[in-house]
Amino acid sequence: MSSRVRVLAVVALLLLAGCAGMGGSGDAGGAEGGGDGAQMADGGNGGSNQPEAADSGSAAGDSASVQAGDAAADRAIIRNGRMVVEVENYSTTADVIAARARTSGGYVSDSNRELHRDDGEAWYTGYIVVRVPSEEYEPMQSTVSEQGTVRSEETTTKDVTDKLVDLEARLTNLRERRDRLRTFYERANSTEELLRIEEELSSVQNDIERLEAQKRSLEQRVAYSTLRVEVHEPAPEPSAQQVPYHQRSLVSAFLSSVTDVYVFTRGLLVTAVSLAPWLVVLAVPVVGGRRLLRGRSLPLLGRRGTSDSATEDSGGGNEPQQESTDNPDTASSDGDT
Repeated sequence: MSSRVRVLAVVALLLLAGCAGMGGSGDAGGAEGGGDGAQMADGGNGGSNQPEAADSGSAAGDSASVQAGDAAADRAIIRNGRMVVEVENYSTTADVIAARARTSGGYVSDSNRELHRDDGEAWYTGYIVVRVPSEEYEPMQSTVSEQGTVRSEETTTKDVTDKLVDLEARLTNLRERRDRLRTFYERANSTEELLRIEEELSSVQNDIERLEAQKRSLEQRVAYSTLRVEVHEPAPEPSAQQVPYHQRSLVSAFLSSVTDVYVFTRGLLVTAVSLAPWLVVLAVPVVGGRRLLRGRSLPLLGRRGTSDSATEDSGGGNEPQQESTDNPDTASSDGDT
């Protein structure tokens, strides 16, 4: 009996040990399975966290771009542009540009047009300067581009945000100083103090008005962009080579001669009409001078006439003497004979 009991006890111990080993391996397997599940869960969470991180990064990028856009929109930018466009009709293009500027809330600030002629052909060139709200600047450029061929285009910008901020800060300080001076003015007890405060208050007020004018000017230039559009109609092409003179038709040669005669005659008439006032002006002193000289030369003429008559008288007295001298000779010759 004792041996059987011992055998049964050993078998029971072995069975218990085997069950314990199996249970331990199951627990370990469960632990390992739990570990794998945890890893899978972590992997799933990690996979889900990466898109979330990417989404948060894109959202941060979008918010940064929005902030940058807002910052750029808050900047005070003065924008000026120049465009050179070649069109078929100057008047039509100028009217379209002016109408577009008025429709967008702007206006035409300056314009000029010049007429050119060559060989009977005429064409216009000029420019038109428009000021439009800043948000309408690019649409205005598009409208100009649609009118013809754009030869050149340029845009310049100037950031005046810092200057506006500085002006606003200086205005704030001056206004506070003006308020303090007004308070001191009300509390002043002597006339001298009143005059001194009043003079300083007037100087501060002048500075405030000057800075406010500068600020308004900058704000106006920021609010309205300037675009100068230079419009050119195409110049006529050079005329074909002229026909040699001997190959011209008789009718064209005759008409050309008539034209030349007309031009020559008209030129003479225009020249004569142009010189007529000068001839009148010059004739007055010439005629007056001649009359003056003629009046002064009369005595001289009288003296000269007297001397001439005296000479003639003396010459006449000699002639009888010659005759008297000749007569005796003649008489003696007659006596001899």
